[in-house]
Amino acid sequence: MSQAPGPLLEVKDLAKTFKARRGWPVPKIVSVRALDGVSFSVARGEALGIVGESGCGKSTVARACLRLIAPDAGDVRFDGVDVIAAGSSALRELRRRLQIVFQDPASALDPRQRIADALGEPIRVHRIAKGKEVARTVERLLDEVGLPPTAARRYPHEFSGGQRQRIGIARALALGPDLIFADEPVSALDVSVQAQILVLLDQLRQRRRLAFVFISHDLGVVRHFCQRVVVMYLGRIVEEGLVPAIFEEPLHPYTRLLKASSPVPDPDAAVAMNLQEGEPPSPVDPPPGCHFHPRCPFVMERCRLVTPVLQEVSPGRRVACHLFDGPGQSVPN
Repeated sequence: MSQAPGPLLEVKDLAKTFKARRGWPVPKIVSVRALDGVSFSVARGEALGIVGESGCGKSTVARACLRLIAPDAGDVRFDGVDVIAAGSSALRELRRRLQIVFQDPASALDPRQRIADALGEPIRVHRIAKGKEVARTVERLLDEVGLPPTAARRYPHEFSGGQRQRIGIARALALGPDLIFADEPVSALDVSVQAQILVLLDQLRQRRRLAFVFISHDLGVVRHFCQRVVVMYLGRIVEEGLVPAIFEEPLHPYTRLLKASSPVPDPDAAVAMNLQEGEPPSPVDPPPGCHFHPRCPFVMERCRLVTPVLQEVSPGRRVACHLFDGPGQSVPN
């Protein structure tokens, strides 16, 4: 498959609604709009971070882009190929070039399968190698993620959480992908192990010129791995920009909240931000207008009625906030 010009991955107006049963003793069917017009792109070799609270739609984006679930609307193109409309043969080729590393390495690996088989199976299925060459390829993959060749003969329960995640990364690398979705890959690990995995991923990105979509709820983790960040809230993108700009001057009030909530070495450096009273809104019944308005300290009447448009406020910087609707507008200090 030849490389097409432009972004490696391009997502436009992605939408997905799930049905769920709620209530007792007579449950009713409710709709949960997980994605509401999500659009972004990823360049070759770039690490794009997607951040937001649990339930904002981050993982749904990954699964829709990989066609693990079918989106209701929108367009996903990988290297010029329409992922949503791809037939079986085209999808098989896409599976080689698009991979995912899951959040929980324990549940992502079959406990009854030796590591040699876990890594060797996709290599055989996609005919990357055969015979004794499969075992040699598995050894090379283990070495690339910092594990000894003897790991191939062992089972997942014999490894620590960090080692299991290294195995999950090796499995994602087995088919020589161009882009990897990393779905909260370090959130289940100790802080010291998180740093090791992030260093490994960055080395792999540079060595293999891999692109990453790095999904996390922690802005601090994304800051050390990604070049660009997309911030999501209740199924919508509220801000997008380069990592230095997002951290130096977050524009959307929700991004400011995420930054203030991110742990820092100096407690006195934390930025206080006063939120409105009340709980975060339910994704089953999101508020009209800007979904963040019930929690926003800068809320205006327009925010309660009109959905803000994601607009470019400077080159490479987009924000969906009514504070930026007029020329020269900005978030109050």
